[in-house]
Order: sequence, then C-alpha cells, then structure tokens
Amino acid sequence: MNLIRSRSLLLVALALSVFALGSAEDPKCHAPTAECERQIRHMLSGRRYLGIQIADLRPGVIIKAVLPNSPASRAGLDSGDRLISINGKSVVKASAGDFKALLADARPVGVVALIIQRKGAFRKTEALLEVYPKEYVDKVIANHLSQSHTATAGAQP
Repeated sequence: MNLIRSRSLLLVALALSVFALGSAEDPKCHAPTAECERQIRHMLSGRRYLGIQIADLRPGVIIKAVLPNSPASRAGLDSGDRLISINGKSVVKASAGDFKALLADARPVGVVALIIQRKGAFRKTEALLEVYPKEYVDKVIANHLSQSHTATAGAQP
C-alpha cells in the first residue's frame, strides 16, 4: 500500500474517531463542537479536490454532480458524464472507491487527465486540482454541526 493511500485511510479513521458517532439510534456527535470544527479544518486544509460527486454504476463510475466554481466545472465536466479513465488508468469497471484511490494518487501531482463519455461521445479533458476553498470547508463544518450537534449547534459558534 502506498504512502498516500495509507495516509487517506488514517484520515478516515481519525475522522471517525474524532466525530465519535454513536450507534444508529444515536446519530449525534459527542465530541465538543470546537473540536469537531478544528479537526475538520485540519483534515481539509491544504488538501486538493476535483469537485465532483460520483455514483457507483457497478461496474463503472458516473458523475452525479459537479460543484460550482470547482476544478471539475472549469474542466467542463457535467452530471451524467461517465468516467472512462483517470491519468491513463481505466475506470470502466472500477468502483467509486477505486476511482477515489486513483484520484488520491493524483493529488501530489495536482493534475488529472480524464476521459469521459457523454451522450455516447468520448471526450478528453484535464483538471488542475485545487485546495478546498474556505467557503466549502465552512459549509462542511456547518453541515456536520447542524446534523450531529443539533442540541448544541446554536449554543456555540
């Protein structure tokens, strides 16, 4: 397992432990809101993103949504595009997890070459991965606090 993949798994494990989610009956986060905010900012600071939400076709991956003002939107990606390859590696039979691992491998370089299929036609594009914007990080934090800290979300800034 390469260093980037190991680091990604560590971040996921850290996120799960920091947010200290209870059982399915108790979806509230039991960590202090300030600690959750600090950990989310730490996890996302300096990380690069593409700006897409994907769906697993089993096999294959399709773009569900493209975030506005994201590297993906600037590269001309659109919802409904089927991902064919990333940096020369086929994702035709890949899972969403496989695609995310290939994207993680591309983060240090900062550029991804993509081939997509749109309405039967193939298209090649390139996207420059960018650091998560502050507005996006703030939105992730607000979403977590409103969903997992409902009793205390309004009590602490």
